[in-house]
Amino acid sequence: MTHDLQRIQIKMAVVVPPDLGLDPLVGIFARWRQDKEHPAEWVDLADYAHVPQGPGIVLIGKRGNLSLDFSGFPGILYAAKKGLGGTPVERILSALRSCLELCHRLTAEPEFPAGVEVQTGTLSIAFNDRLETPNDAATDQALRPAIQQAFDLLYGKDAWQMFPQSDPGECYGFTVKAA
Repeated sequence: MTHDLQRIQIKMAVVVPPDLGLDPLVGIFARWRQDKEHPAEWVDLADYAHVPQGPGIVLIGKRGNLSLDFSGFPGILYAAKKGLGGTPVERILSALRSCLELCHRLTAEPEFPAGVEVQTGTLSIAFNDRLETPNDAATDQALRPAIQQAFDLLYGKDAWQMFPQSDPGECYGFTVKAA
């Protein structure tokens, strides 16, 4: 079974202060949206800060989205949507690279909220395409080796653990913890 992996979501965990205000992110993302040369092809900005346990602030692009997301656990979420090429490992690594680069760029912004700390040892990966990657045994058998290879390259062999999404009603994915 081959998979045309395009919709790969990477979410880096963050620690947030209880009084976190998201207005600085609106300003940062509004400025970033003007960058028409960015590979994500930014087109819009959505403010969902009023939604408890929701997507927060979302910078929307034709090829990917970026948000400070509060669903599940707080994190910086990069959602690749299209334009990934190569092997499954290369596609996963490309999504990881984009997420890490955007996390670094975001946290380096002078107005990035104080007290928000990225926890690079905890992340999730999800494949948000139920037709292409249903949350079933066949998908797991086909994709788990590529996912493991990508995380071996990121963290080092035997330096991380992967925990599968246990709810079959959710997207195929994992939580990853590294030392």
